[in-house]
Amino acid sequence: MRFPISRQGLEQIALVVIVGVLVFAVLAFLAHRRGAPWRRYAISSGVLGALVLLCFGLAYTIAPNIPTPPVPFTARLAQNPTPDTPATIALGRETFQRTCSVCHGARALGDGPAAFTLVPRPVNLQLHVPQHAAGEVFYWISEGIAGTPMAAWKDTLSENERWSIVRYLQALAARRAN
Repeated sequence: MRFPISRQGLEQIALVVIVGVLVFAVLAFLAHRRGAPWRRYAISSGVLGALVLLCFGLAYTIAPNIPTPPVPFTARLAQNPTPDTPATIALGRETFQRTCSVCHGARALGDGPAAFTLVPRPVNLQLHVPQHAAGEVFYWISEGIAGTPMAAWKDTLSENERWSIVRYLQALAARRAN
């Protein structure tokens, strides 16, 4: 089974390793006070400290840039059946504001009121949506994204509403919607 690497997961690993650093540092201190060999404990503490730095470094540099999970090939090829009209974009905007803006923000920048409580934080959809096919975005809206707070909306929103959100996000990214 594959587990997604996330900032939160790497931070948790680092916190566990910090406990090991502290244990070996205390053992080195106690051994030194007793006059016993202490260098092995100190070296172990230093190696674990380096692992902590590595975990935090990965958590704040590489983990946020890990690509989104793959979608089925057929979903990637799906075409948006809704017309690219102002009415469709308006429906998408209304649906997005009602259901998605609490996490993704009013302008889909990933800065909604709940965004700061979520791990990982929501992505900036104005940057993210143009990088993917419409079918991929629709799939993620419909099925959610495992390992993230992104919920599945297929049971809550109609297919037309989900496709309208995709139209709205594409228009927003292209600066055709406000």
